[in-house]
Amino acid sequence: MTLVGRAARIASFAVSLTWSALPAFATLPTSYTYQLQVRSNFAQNPGGAFNIPGSWFFNSNDAPGLNDQDQVSTRITVTSGDFHALWFGGGGTGAVVHQGPLGSFFSATSLNNSGEVVFEQSLSAANGVYRYRSATGITSLFTNRPLGASGWGTPQINNLSQTGFRASFSGSGTAFVSSTGEAFPPIHVAEVGVDSLSPYSFLFTPSFNNNRQIASSARLGGPGQTGSSQPDEVRIFNADGSSVLIAQDRNANPASNYRSFDNSVDLNDLGWVAFTATLEVPSGARGVFISNGTQTITIARTDGGIVSNIEFFAPAINNSNLVAFRAFDAGGLRAVWVGDGTGLVRVATEHDILPTDQGPGRIDQNDASPVFGGGPSINSAGNVAFNAALTPPGNNQVEWGTGLFVATAVFPPPPHCVGDADSDGDREFADITAVLANFNNMTIPFGLGDADGSGVVDFADITSVLALFGQPCPTSR
Repeated sequence: MTLVGRAARIASFAVSLTWSALPAFATLPTSYTYQLQVRSNFAQNPGGAFNIPGSWFFNSNDAPGLNDQDQVSTRITVTSGDFHALWFGGGGTGAVVHQGPLGSFFSATSLNNSGEVVFEQSLSAANGVYRYRSATGITSLFTNRPLGASGWGTPQINNLSQTGFRASFSGSGTAFVSSTGEAFPPIHVAEVGVDSLSPYSFLFTPSFNNNRQIASSARLGGPGQTGSSQPDEVRIFNADGSSVLIAQDRNANPASNYRSFDNSVDLNDLGWVAFTATLEVPSGARGVFISNGTQTITIARTDGGIVSNIEFFAPAINNSNLVAFRAFDAGGLRAVWVGDGTGLVRVATEHDILPTDQGPGRIDQNDASPVFGGGPSINSAGNVAFNAALTPPGNNQVEWGTGLFVATAVFPPPPHCVGDADSDGDREFADITAVLANFNNMTIPFGLGDADGSGVVDFADITSVLALFGQPCPTSR
C-alpha cells in the first residue's frame, strides 16, 4: 500500500472510532425480511414442529438469545420428560444441543458472538451458571460462585466470555456479580441484607455489557423496606463498586416525571440504558426511554398517537441506540417495534403473514391469548429475534405452534459518494483504476467507474477522485 493509501485508511479508521464513541443514532430500517429458525408445536397438531421434537416447547416469556451472526438460543421445556433443554441454531437450522438432568430447571439463555450460551441450572445436584460452547458442542458448569450463593438469576455472557448475574444468598438477599470463572468474582453491588452498608433494599433484573458493567433498577431502603413507595433509581454498577446514576423516580427525586420503572432494563457498550417507565404527567402514560445519565431520549410514549400500550417486557438496545420493544399499536394490535428517538418502525404486527416451513403463516392465536412471547432481542446490525404464535393464513383455529424468527433489517442505501468510483466507501487509487477500466462507458449515475454521477466514465471522474482523495464517504448508519 502506498503512503497516500495508508494515510487514507488511517484517516478513515480514525473517523470511524470517533463516530462510534458519539451518542449518535443509526438510521431506522425501512423494512424487514424474515427467517424462521424453529417452530414448536404439539406433535399431533397439523404440520407438527420444525427443527425441534414435537411437544417440546420454548418458554413463551423469554427474549431469545441473539448474536451478531444471527445465531439464536432459547430454553426448552419438555412436558413429557420433566426436564429443561437448550436449543441453538441459526440460518434456518438448529437443534436441541443439551438436555438437563431429570427434574432440572433452566433460566432464559444469553448468547455471545463466539456462539457461547449461558443459563442458570437449578433444581439439580449441581446448580449454577452453565455454558454451552457451539465450537465444541460441550456444556459444562461455568461458575457456582461467589461462596454462599444459592441462585444465579438472569445470567448474561458478553463477548469477552464474562458472565454477569444476580446471585442469591438464602435468607439474606441478592447481589450483582460478574465472573470469568474465577474463585472470587467481584460483587458490583449488594442488597442491604447481604451488605449492611448498602443503600439498596432490592435489586431488580440486571443487564450486562462488554465493559463488565451491570445496569438495573434498584430500590433504596433499609432491611425490609421493599414496598413500592420506596425510592427507585436506574443505575449502572461497575465491577469496582462505583456506579453511575441514570434515572430516578419521583420518590427519589420530587422533580422527576417518572412515577415508576418496569423491572427490566437493557444496557449497551456506550453507557446508554433502555428502560420503560410510567409517567407522573400525564398520569398513567408510559414510555420507552434511553439515557446515559446526562441525556435522555424518548423512544416511544403511549400518549404519542402511535403506540397505545407498552407491554411489560424489557426493551433491547444495540450500540447504535436502536431500541426494540413490544407495544400495542393505535388500533389495538400487538406489535414488535424498533425506534431511534426520531421515529418508529414495525418489525412485526399481529396478523402479519410471515414465511414458515409450512408456507405463509399468520401471526395469530385460536383465542384471545397474546400472539408474541417474551421480549425481543436486537443485534449490532439492527436485526431482531422474536417469538410469535402461528396459524394458517385462512384459519386461526388450526395451531401451527410458536415460531422463533430472525427479522433482518433493511436500511436505506447510503448517500451517493462523489469520488468513490468503485463504491467501497473511500476515495483512493482503486477508484482511479475503476475509472480507467470502464473508461468511455455509459452507466447509471454513480455506476461502476462513474465517480461524479454524470452517467459517463471520463476524465472528469478522475478529477473527481483526485479532488476528494483520501476522504472517507459519509454513511447512512
